[in-house]
Amino acid sequence: MRRAVVSTHIMKHLLFLLALCPALFAAQPNVLVIIADDLGYADIGVHGGKEVTTPNIDALATSGVRCTNGYVTAPYCSPSRAGFLTGKAQTRFGHEFNPHVGDEAKLGLPLEQRTIANVLHDAGYATALVGKWHQGFDAAHHPQSRGFDEFFGFLVGGHNFLLHKDAEPEFGSAHSHNMIYRGREVQHLDGYTTDLFTDEALGFMNRNAAKPWFLYLAYNAVHTPLEIAEKLKSRIPASVTDENRRGYLSLLLGLDDAIGRVMAEVKAKHPNTLVFFFSDNGGSGRKPFFAYNTGINTPLRGDKGQTLEGGIRVPFFVSWPGQLPAGKTYDHPVSAMDVLPTACAIANTQRPDGVEGVNLLPHLKGKKADAPHDILAWRFGPQKAIRRGNWKLVDVRDMEAKTQSGWQLYDLSSDIGETKNLAAEKPELVAELAKSWDDWNAKNMPPHWHGSPNEDPTAPQKPAAKAKKKQK
Repeated sequence: MRRAVVSTHIMKHLLFLLALCPALFAAQPNVLVIIADDLGYADIGVHGGKEVTTPNIDALATSGVRCTNGYVTAPYCSPSRAGFLTGKAQTRFGHEFNPHVGDEAKLGLPLEQRTIANVLHDAGYATALVGKWHQGFDAAHHPQSRGFDEFFGFLVGGHNFLLHKDAEPEFGSAHSHNMIYRGREVQHLDGYTTDLFTDEALGFMNRNAAKPWFLYLAYNAVHTPLEIAEKLKSRIPASVTDENRRGYLSLLLGLDDAIGRVMAEVKAKHPNTLVFFFSDNGGSGRKPFFAYNTGINTPLRGDKGQTLEGGIRVPFFVSWPGQLPAGKTYDHPVSAMDVLPTACAIANTQRPDGVEGVNLLPHLKGKKADAPHDILAWRFGPQKAIRRGNWKLVDVRDMEAKTQSGWQLYDLSSDIGETKNLAAEKPELVAELAKSWDDWNAKNMPPHWHGSPNEDPTAPQKPAAKAKKKQK
């Protein structure tokens, strides 16, 4: 009789704890990472953009901490995302360039690397990627093989915005720019990708309201192609006559609308959410460049594909109502590789081996006054850079002349535009920083694959196409 009473007592406690589980899960913060694609530094209102308004992006910036020296780990799409996903420099594991062509079993984020999705999934989070992947194409490199429970988006580096469900694949394979996947199945859809990705993001958040979730929302706006949705045409200023620029601004308007929808949902239903927003690299404003999208990076010098500030310094906002101060700016350099260890800290889980990023929360909250990083360094083919404090040493590629600059030295505290090269005036500092870059680079490995000639001048050139014979 006594044993039965005890068993009943224990059972009641177990049932009570089980009933509490959803509430316990919900108490853990969600993590939302929103990445724009090729966003120009100066095109958003909070950075001085005036051609179109971006009230929702600006509101996100002021809802938390705007990092004025926010960097990505590479000036190009895929390697930059690999750095964010792993919390370390992608040159540590050979992911230096975009994965274009080659052996698909080896092409993409190396399989031994654990992602932020792996870590948070193992910590009990629901995980999803919505939008652009660009980390490999075969089954082993698929998002759902890399820690994501759900995937809705595309595998390649770019995608059309205006979708028609009866459209044929451009290349008849998974490399097509007009193939959207749900999981591993091709979807035939009508619509505008920015809206479709937003709808999917909202659905994922609400389906998983009873447990913590991690959402990587990777919009393809404002990457090419510069397609204009009918509903956005009237909002593009008539004073803008360049068709490329009009297309870019329409994508920016669509992106801002989407962020407004997402953040309204987060505020209303998921307030305990840590939100990161940044671009994968700088805007692409060089006309000869194949991904030219008219993005403006002023006052930064350079563009996507370069280790100048315009290629690697990006809009970077961190918001968490009630946990981080609103309307604050943070001026020490931070990096996209800091997202993973920051997420690990709030999920109370261990970071993977080799992570180089840091937990930003003590710094953004003012509990730590020192800079998160002693140095930040970059290698992108022959291009290289290192930043220590306000000093930056950079060797950049002139894409038009196809030449290297050699080491140039800039004081970013007074010369954010990298206009006054101080290398000749401070040779000792140049030597010191160059030695630091060499020490950092000694831990890197050669790239597992070549990039395109636009990225890497050591890449093999494609043979010239043979002229077609005229038909009689």
